[in-house]
Amino acid sequence: MTSKEIYYCEPVFRPPSEGNSLLIQLTEGCTFNCDFCMSNLRKKFIVRSIEEVKKDLDIGASKHYSSLVRKLFFLDGNAMVTPADRLIELTSYAMKIFPKLERIGVYAHAKDILKKSDKQLRALSDAGLKIAYVGFESGYDKLLKNVNKHATKVDFIDASKKLMKANITLSATFINGLGGGNNKEISKAHALESADLVNKICPDDDRIWYIAFLSLMTPPGTVMYEKKKRGEFKEMNSKEILLELKMFIESINFKNKEANCIFRSNHASNYLPIKGTLEKGKAKILETIDYGLDHKEFLRPEYYRAL
Repeated sequence: MTSKEIYYCEPVFRPPSEGNSLLIQLTEGCTFNCDFCMSNLRKKFIVRSIEEVKKDLDIGASKHYSSLVRKLFFLDGNAMVTPADRLIELTSYAMKIFPKLERIGVYAHAKDILKKSDKQLRALSDAGLKIAYVGFESGYDKLLKNVNKHATKVDFIDASKKLMKANITLSATFINGLGGGNNKEISKAHALESADLVNKICPDDDRIWYIAFLSLMTPPGTVMYEKKKRGEFKEMNSKEILLELKMFIESINFKNKEANCIFRSNHASNYLPIKGTLEKGKAKILETIDYGLDHKEFLRPEYYRAL
């Protein structure tokens, strides 16, 4: 690596929606070790210095022409853990050197959000941090504990409301099949408690927010992969995945009927690409799921699924 190259700690993890963003390595790895995740398999967690990150921002400004960058994403697994004053300084600096920059995003664990005050979160929003990607994974506390998530349903509710109060857009993800195919009652609780979580965080206004579903995959090296090898965990098949998702969608019932919750289940891990708006587009989403259940030939083959 030369002094004129932006530093990256491979492999890079980013949300699909940040594919056209300038990626800047603020942290490496993640402070949490969830059983299903592979982000820490080859990385030791660190928060990089302000000087190092500013150097990369300067390189990005010169290399990519500062007027062309409209979105920026601070890597890595939970960059929101960065101390508030450092994160505010770097966000403000990025907004200054990229004049067309519209927003900055980060991955955020619920605990990292809750540790920051309302004043700090508002300062981050005012500085330019406008979206936080939060892995909910489930609203079922027993399942969250089983996969070592280090957060509860109440944590997700409180963290979501703090983000919304600070005018930081929430983009939350769940994982279909997280409880496995050994117990239908776990799958049912996963779907129903997750829907209840989403119902409880729905804002009263028409702001845009996002809910997405991935489908569980068990890459080698993860705790879940080892459980699967030992016969302690059985992955769901495509039908079970879609039925679980259908139960979730059916249980969405917002008090605010004008809510603008953008729903996506079109990640490379998903068997069936789905997009819509909750709950305005609920009927259409259920129609798509039913079509997938009736036409297995249209589902993504296992060999095409990826993280």
